[in-house]
Amino acid sequence: MTDAITVPDHAETAEQAFERYRAFYDSGRLIQSQWHVEADGRQLACGLGVIGDEVDSPSDCPSAIMPRWLAQMVPWFFDSQKPEDAFAWGLDFYAELKRLNGVVPFSVVYDWQSSVVGPFAVETAEKHKRDPAPAKALAEIQWKALTGEKFSRDEWHAHFLAAYKQAYLARYADANAYANADAYANADAYKKSITRLAAGMVECLKRVSTDEPS
Repeated sequence: MTDAITVPDHAETAEQAFERYRAFYDSGRLIQSQWHVEADGRQLACGLGVIGDEVDSPSDCPSAIMPRWLAQMVPWFFDSQKPEDAFAWGLDFYAELKRLNGVVPFSVVYDWQSSVVGPFAVETAEKHKRDPAPAKALAEIQWKALTGEKFSRDEWHAHFLAAYKQAYLARYADANAYANADAYANADAYKKSITRLAAGMVECLKRVSTDEPS
């Protein structure tokens, strides 16, 4: 158990954010879909809200803890999983932020899209007998960006946005088409999908060296 005396009232560093998250995790004070709640005299908070009472949106997250683009993803990851999966995921996530001292390079996005999101989109397309080419194109361009290939603005828009729209708009169309067939099963499948994507983000963070520039 975390010694409550050593946990700061709010976090200003990634290490403090990890300590606060662990304290909320250990004491059963994590919640989903709400930033801050008081219940039975206890202060409860979500995956980002644990940083401090003043954090009510991703824009309130200190940049010393994580970059804005990553903070914007946390509510989706945290709120869309089953509670037990989300709470355990948050512990791993904040542990990586602590290791990196909050310095997360944007290359993590390229890694995540190419090694996690892209393969998942291809798998989904093949499962529903759709053309996987757009999803493969999306993963490929993200991999090229990760390995240092440069694109002009026109090239990026032409290749990335086209692939993104085809892959993900088709995915959401499938979700809507199957929603009425078995709502409960689809909701469970969706949560499992988010757990896979969220876990993939942690794996991408683990691949970042502490010597890597931001």
